[in-house]
Amino acid sequence: MVTLTVHQNSESPAETADWKAARSIRGPFVHRICASTRDGFRWAEYRRRPGGAYLGNPGIATLFRVVPRAGVIAVPPRVHGHDLATWHALPTPGLLCDRLFDHGSAGEEWWRTTLESLASFLGALHRLPVNQVAQALPDRTTAPAWMSSDSEAGAGIRKAAGRLPLHLTPLLSGAAGRTGPTPRRRSIVHGRFSTGVCALTSPVAVLGWREAGVGDPLSDVAYLLGEVLEAAALTGMDAPRLHGHLQAFLFRYQAAAGDSLDAAGLERLTALTARRVIDHYAQAHWAFGPDDAMYDVLPKVERQWLVLREVTDP
Repeated sequence: MVTLTVHQNSESPAETADWKAARSIRGPFVHRICASTRDGFRWAEYRRRPGGAYLGNPGIATLFRVVPRAGVIAVPPRVHGHDLATWHALPTPGLLCDRLFDHGSAGEEWWRTTLESLASFLGALHRLPVNQVAQALPDRTTAPAWMSSDSEAGAGIRKAAGRLPLHLTPLLSGAAGRTGPTPRRRSIVHGRFSTGVCALTSPVAVLGWREAGVGDPLSDVAYLLGEVLEAAALTGMDAPRLHGHLQAFLFRYQAAAGDSLDAAGLERLTALTARRVIDHYAQAHWAFGPDDAMYDVLPKVERQWLVLREVTDP
């Protein structure tokens, strides 16, 4: 990783002619571009669909008065109009997912230490008193930001999920249909706590934040763990090693959150993670079409999800 230095300025791609594209990531709901600038590498994000309920500058400013500094550095976006957000310059265009999904990193201790750092931050975020910012943040309990008021996308993704080869993953898909008991508490949530919005810096820089709000803290945890399981499946990580990483993550998260998950909470987390995995592939199917690789990938992910179920089994 490279050492993080954040350069703050107010430029946007529309205002800056000398930006040069370094990489582009097209997702179902947003198109993300990283540009090389005189200060470093800057990410910009364009909304691809008209729906959604994303934070604007006032809500982000309120949120960042309380966002903790623990384990990672949170980097706020600057919103330009309704469809564009930019982030401060970073020393690299690399993202955490680049290394997480790299076969060469599957056996590295980097996995464990990085997950523990993310767990410390996430736990500290979820520990914050909700009443400090509740009036300024949207409710994310029922739907993430990108699905809010977008019924067309919701219907399309549900149909896409029905086309996935879920008959090959009966345990994973069965759990995804059961989210367990309702959340026993609400917290401030990042809303898209993904390794795809974490810069490969030291310490890790967490971008995103337009999807933040008040919701179920386990939704953030499940979002990240779903990616961890997918990466473990695709890089061939052995079960004992993954078991240790997941245990270390959950131990650090609960310590930072100051709240131990009971049996019901662990069951809910396992189910939410299963749902996140299926939602991820369903969104890709809906946005980009079918992928025959799912017949091979989904059973592998289910096997790694069973490791999580072992870890969360009280």
